[in-house]
Parts: sequence; C-alpha cells; structure tokens
Amino acid sequence: MWYDEVSKDSDVVISTRVRYARNIKDHKFPHMLNNKQKEEIIQLVENAIDKNKYQVFRLNNMDKITKGSLAERHLISKEMIDSTSGGIIANEDYRLVAMVNEEDHLRIQAFESGFNVDKCYERLKNFTDHLEEKIEFAESEKYGYITSCPTCIGSGLRISVMLHLPGLAKLHLLNKLLEQAVSIGLSVRGIYGENTNGYGFIYQVSNRKTLGISDEEIVNNIKMIIHTIIEQERNAREILLKNSSIELENEVYRAYGILKNARMLEEEEMIKLLSQVRLGIAMKLIPEVSLEKIHLLMNNAQSYSLSTIIKEELDEKMDEIERAKYVREELNK
Repeated sequence: MWYDEVSKDSDVVISTRVRYARNIKDHKFPHMLNNKQKEEIIQLVENAIDKNKYQVFRLNNMDKITKGSLAERHLISKEMIDSTSGGIIANEDYRLVAMVNEEDHLRIQAFESGFNVDKCYERLKNFTDHLEEKIEFAESEKYGYITSCPTCIGSGLRISVMLHLPGLAKLHLLNKLLEQAVSIGLSVRGIYGENTNGYGFIYQVSNRKTLGISDEEIVNNIKMIIHTIIEQERNAREILLKNSSIELENEVYRAYGILKNARMLEEEEMIKLLSQVRLGIAMKLIPEVSLEKIHLLMNNAQSYSLSTIIKEELDEKMDEIERAKYVREELNK
C-alpha cells in the first residue's frame, strides 16, 4: 500500500495528507443526529459517488481491530474506532479516504507517501468537486464552508505532513524550530496526536488557519515552510555525520541489533528503535535494510495491525512477543 512506499523527500517526510471538512446543507452536525439520521447521511453520500471507483464501509459492520488498524495508519481518526454509526468511503489503494459522520458529515482525505502536496490536493479536489455536483454543501457567502469546529470554517482545507526530525533533535535545535512553526500559525503534534511528542522524533505539522485564506495560499505556505524544515533537517544530519560519525553509527546499529534479536517489544520502544534505524538508512549508514521495510514495520507491528496479521486479539504480553517475532522475521528476510 502507499503508506509503505518511499517517494519524494522520504528521507525526511514520511507522508502527506490533504483534507477537506464538509457538511451537507440543511442537515444538523453529526453530534446532533441519531443513528437513523446518520445512516441517511451515509446513504446520501453513497448515492453520489462512483461505485466503480469507491467502496462504502459502514462501521457497524466492521470489527474494532480492523478499525484500529485503519486508525494506526492515520486513515481514520482514533475517535472512529468505537463508533458504530459512521462510515468510510475509500478507493482501491486507500489514497482517498472519506470519513462520514465523524466531527463533520465528511472529512475527505487524500494521502501520499513522502512530500506530495500537489498530488494529494489534485486527488482531493477532483473527488470533492464531483461530489458537489450531486450534494449541496453548507456554505456561507461571508465565511465559506460551514464546519462543526470553528477552526476549520472557511476553506475547510487542512494539510498535514508527517516529518522525521532526529537530526534537529540530536543537535537540540528541534524545540526552537517547532516553537517558530507554532508562532507562524502551524499546529505541531506527535505521531499519535497530542501528548506524544518525542515518539521516534516523528511530528505532524499542519496549517491552523482556514478562514479568509484560499486553498492556493494554504498549499503554497505549507510547501514553503516544509521545504525549509527539510533543508534544516538535512543540514543537521550532515553536521552529525561530520562531527559525531562513530557515535551516530553506534546508536543506529545498536537499535538495529535490538530489533533483529529482541524477544519482546513494546510498541513505543519499537517506534523509537525504528526511528534510529530509519535515520541510519537515510544517511546510508545501514545499507542492508530499506526505508520501505521500516515503513512496513512501523505500520504492521502496531497493536491493532499486528492482531490483523496474527488473526487474533492479543493480550499485553503476547502483543510484545508477537511484535518482536514479526520484526525479527521481517528484518532477517
């Protein structure tokens, strides 16, 4: 799948998501609807899409492990794991996924590996424009598209870029950079959302402002800022390689050794170790394993996704045992 791929600027950028928030005119927001009314929203959307290109999945027909696996891949929100009254619209390769009856009637998302804002935006816009030919969205002449959360009102466009920033972190430059990003109107979160900063030096950076600004301005601003961050991270890695080469090599190979030999692995520990190995691969210190393999492990060895592979729900101890086994087998192939 796309989330295991390596693409443009993948040495620093793990993935790109571009999302629209939309609501259907003359219908209450999802949190004010009963289950029957929510089903009507799903049916409206289902009738408007091209069934040859997109599938509809109702959450009440989907088990918790499957929903959890989708959330671990950031295809749906964590809030949808426990929901039984929503739906998901997806194309065959999950590069376009729309959540139905989440915070808004529609949270339409386009994904790509690496830094690919333009490709994501084009896919998102095409899908949404075709949908708007059959569904009238709630819109204000003064404010733009109406959303349940005031922070999304206006264009409703949110661009989120998943960045791997170990070089800046190791040189103690990361906090200042992230503070600057927040000061110019960006939102910064860890890999799993709020309060997960430090998980493998992985951060989600996205725009906050959507009101009074065009799609084009949002896209161009994010592209400019992310290109700057990419350049600074690469510069930091070069400094590390020049000044601390043996220490850096020792760190990444220690992490690699643990992953290849561990008999039990907690999820958080695995992410941190994979982060070190990912840095080593990007800097050509570990030639025997690929970034694709690291992306595969980061996705498949999380708890819900691991359960889908093992085909059974795992308790805490077995989760750690099976994770270590899966990682060992993949790295030793």
